[in-house]
Amino acid sequence: MIALALLAPSAAACGGFFCNNVPVDQAGEDIVFSVDADKQEVTVHVQIAYEGDAEDFAWIVPVPEAPELVLSSDRMFRELSWRTAPQFQLEHRERDQCEGGINSGGYAEVDGAASSSTPSAEDGVEVVAEQRVGPYETVVLLADTSAELLTWLQNNDYILPDALDPVLAPYVAQGSHFVALRLAKTDSVGQLPPLAMTYPGTALSIPIQLTSIAAADDMRLGVYILGESRAVPESYLHVQVNELAVDWFSWWDPKWEQAITIAANEAGGHAFATDFSGSSGLMDKVLYRPGQYDIPRLAAAADPYAFFDELLTQGFVGEPALLALFRTFLPLPAEAVAAGIDEQSFYNNLSAFSKYVDPIPFDAAAFAAAIDEQIVAPLRLAQTTFYRYPHLTRLTSSVSPEEMTVDPTFVFNADMAQDVPLQHNAVLEYLCGAGGDANTSERRLVLSDGRAYPLPSQQWFWDRGITEHEYLLDNVTTYALVIEATSDSGEPELLFDYRDEAAAEAEALFDELGQRACAGCSSGTASGGAVALLMLLGLARRRRS
Repeated sequence: MIALALLAPSAAACGGFFCNNVPVDQAGEDIVFSVDADKQEVTVHVQIAYEGDAEDFAWIVPVPEAPELVLSSDRMFRELSWRTAPQFQLEHRERDQCEGGINSGGYAEVDGAASSSTPSAEDGVEVVAEQRVGPYETVVLLADTSAELLTWLQNNDYILPDALDPVLAPYVAQGSHFVALRLAKTDSVGQLPPLAMTYPGTALSIPIQLTSIAAADDMRLGVYILGESRAVPESYLHVQVNELAVDWFSWWDPKWEQAITIAANEAGGHAFATDFSGSSGLMDKVLYRPGQYDIPRLAAAADPYAFFDELLTQGFVGEPALLALFRTFLPLPAEAVAAGIDEQSFYNNLSAFSKYVDPIPFDAAAFAAAIDEQIVAPLRLAQTTFYRYPHLTRLTSSVSPEEMTVDPTFVFNADMAQDVPLQHNAVLEYLCGAGGDANTSERRLVLSDGRAYPLPSQQWFWDRGITEHEYLLDNVTTYALVIEATSDSGEPELLFDYRDEAAAEAEALFDELGQRACAGCSSGTASGGAVALLMLLGLARRRRS
C-alpha cells in the first residue's frame, strides 16, 4: 500500500477551471491563506478537487497583482484535513443498571475518529482503527507478514497487485502501521497539483464568481487561514451548526459537512462554519524536518532499483507528483505496454521487469533534482509557514453556482473567543431501569448544550430498518442554530438565534418523569422554523445589499 500510494495516479492540469471549451465540474476547493503584516504580503495555497472526464483542466484565478508562483504541497492539504477535522464522540452510559451491561449488546464507546468496533485480529492482521476521511474510507492495520497484510486488503476489496508484497515486507518487519485508503463508492473526485501564490496586500478574498462557470452544486469550500488571531468571514455570514443534525451513530461519516451545507443555505447561501480555531502547533514538524531528506544520496543511486528503494527509505510516500516524475525519468516502455504491464505494477516492482528497465537511460541526479524542486522545497516552504504564524482557523462552506455572486472575504478578529475545539461530545443514555436489557430499553441522546432527545430501543430500530440519525432528523427544525455577522473587531452581530427555541422543543419531548412523551415524536414545529427562516433570509439580504 505504501508503494502504491507513492505512485498513485493524479489528474493532469492545464491551468484554470475549464479547458478546450470543455467544462469540468469542480466539486470542491481547498485554500490556505497566510498574511505577513510586516511585509504586507499575502500567500495563497490552492488545491482543487473536481469531477469530470476531461483530460485537460484550465485554471484561471485572479489576484490583485502579478504574483510570485511556486509549487505547493499535496501533503500539506492532506495533513491539514486530517488534523483539523471535527471529531464526534458518543459516550454510552447506563442511567440505570442494564442486564449484562451495555457492551453485551455490541455497544462500545465510539470516537468519530475511529471505528465503532473494538480492534480485531484476523489471519495475522490487526484492525487498529477505521475512519472516513473526506472521500476516502481508511483503515489502519498491523500485520505479522506482508503476505497476510496483502491478502487481508485484497479480501476486503482493496484492488492491489500481488507484486506489492516485496515492497511491503520491509515495513512489516519494522512493525509499521499501515493506513489503507480507497474512494468511497459514492464519491467521484480528482486532484490537481496545488500552487502557492504570493502577492502584495493584506486582504483575503476568494474569486468565487469566476468559479461559477464550472462548479458542481453545493461545491465544498474549505479555507485555512494562518495569522496572529482567529479569522472570520467578512462578506459572508457565520453559522453555528445544530449538533442534532450530526449522525452521532456513524463512525465513518457524521454528516457534518452536509449539515454545514444546509445551514449555509438557511443563511441565504453565503455563510461559513468554523471547524477549528486554535494553535498552528498541531502542524509542528509534520511536513518537514531538517535532514529528513537526503537528495545527494538519491542522486548517487547506481540504478533505478536503488533509486526506488532509497525513495521508500526516505519516506517519499503519498506524493502524487512522483508518478509524473517517473513518467519523465523512467517512462514505461512501449514493449511493456504491449505485454499488458500497467504503470503501477511496473513502477512498484521494477526488479520484476528488469528486461524493460535496464535499456532505459537513467539520470539519477536529474531525477533527484526534480524531486527536490517539486516535492521537498514545497514541503519546506509549507512547514516554515506554520512556524511563522501562531494561529490557525479552518472554515467550511458549500456554494452552488447560482450563489456565487459575492466573493468571500475574511478578516482577523482578536476580540472574539479564539478557540473552537475539534472535539464534539454527546452521551447516549440507556434507560434500563432495574436490570433491563440494553437492546430493548429506551434511550436518550444528550448533546453538549444540555438538550436531550428520546430514542426508542435499539430493537425498535432494527425492526423498522431505519437509523437513529434518520429518526432524530425529524426534530431538526433548523440546521443553523445561530447566524451572525462577523467583522475585524468586537463580538459578532447576532442575526438569528434559535438556541432557546431548540431547547424548549427538546424539553417538550419528555414528560415530567423524564420519559418519552410520545412514540415516534418529532418536534412538530416545522412551520415555526420556516417563519423564522424567512425572517432570517430577509436579514441576510439586507446585510448584503
